[in-house]
Amino acid sequence: MSEKKYGLTVKVAVLTLAAMLYTTSMTTPALGEIAKAFPNVSATEVKQISTIPSLMMIIFSLVPGQLERFMSKKAVIYLSFILMFIGILPAFFGGMTLILFTRVLFGAGHGMLFPYAASMIAYLFEGEERDALMGYKTSVGAVSGIIFQVVGGILAVYSWRYAFLGFLLMIPSYLMVMFMLPEPEKKSTQAETSVSKGKATVNTYIIALLNMILNIMTFSFMTNVSIVMVSDKIGNAAQAGFVLTLFTVGSFIASMMYGRIITKIFKKFTIVFGVGFLGLSFLLLVNVNTYSLFCVAGVIYGLGFGTFNPEIVLKVIKSSSAPAAISTGILFALQGFGQFLSPFALTAVTRMLGITGPKAAWNVAAVGVLGIAIILCVVLAFTKTEERPFAEKR
Repeated sequence: MSEKKYGLTVKVAVLTLAAMLYTTSMTTPALGEIAKAFPNVSATEVKQISTIPSLMMIIFSLVPGQLERFMSKKAVIYLSFILMFIGILPAFFGGMTLILFTRVLFGAGHGMLFPYAASMIAYLFEGEERDALMGYKTSVGAVSGIIFQVVGGILAVYSWRYAFLGFLLMIPSYLMVMFMLPEPEKKSTQAETSVSKGKATVNTYIIALLNMILNIMTFSFMTNVSIVMVSDKIGNAAQAGFVLTLFTVGSFIASMMYGRIITKIFKKFTIVFGVGFLGLSFLLLVNVNTYSLFCVAGVIYGLGFGTFNPEIVLKVIKSSSAPAAISTGILFALQGFGQFLSPFALTAVTRMLGITGPKAAWNVAAVGVLGIAIILCVVLAFTKTEERPFAEKR
């Protein structure tokens, strides 16, 4: 029996989940104003407003797969939205204690919602349509990140409390999910039992660990661009922001082309293309010292990210018979852990190797990421199956 086809309204509803993942950046522009409003609070504590949701993601992205055992998928999504929406409370009252408490709850909801941005696409769509939507998910995320940060910045100009009012944008998304997003149909009894009891395989963890290792290295692009450009007199903070904007542009272009063009050209080597471009951007960054070439590197990094991100999600979903929320939960939990570890791990490696300077971490990333791309290329060249090179046959 053919699978049910869903129209534009369902696609918009499922993509709005990806947009909501970037509400975490809404309050980032207000951190400076919050620090001024609470002069007795340390800078480290203020920064926790941004870091707490990332830490919560490590834990709570694993929760949906377990909740699905006795709750519907949409019920888990509703719970995620409710926890995230609590983050609006500091707009009306309270001090730093309330802000941090609501960020913990927001982070819990954010972590629970994270797997569904990908898994609902896998639950509702198949084939080329699924692959294209997975790419569009990355595009929507890239654009949403910019919009929410701009909105947060504009609101913070008037008052740091107003930045939290940006969470009102979650209401239209919640309504779209409620009225436009269908609950994925349950399979036949035998198939349903098989899937519900499905567990993540060794390949699921291999893919998730690979993604974690790559995030340890590649996340240094985001954290180090401004530091390197200012310290090496390549550009100022505004120009560093433009390089990051070009990364978003590159990511948008690649993710829009992912399902319809890139996967058709590179087939099972699509992941090599993505990782290779990420490595190439670091190789360029290590060897150039001009603003224009940093801009080029930003675009190349974006092209790699926009290809790698949807590809690794599809790889992990196909790696086992477990519900998509479980496999993607493992992927994103380890991804968040890798991003959290990134500065500590790269500092330890550069000290061990005796590499110094603002670009020290990028030297490690260039070699490491390109090395992984070469290894993946060799492994895939000797892998017969094209659709699921990492997955165990069931």
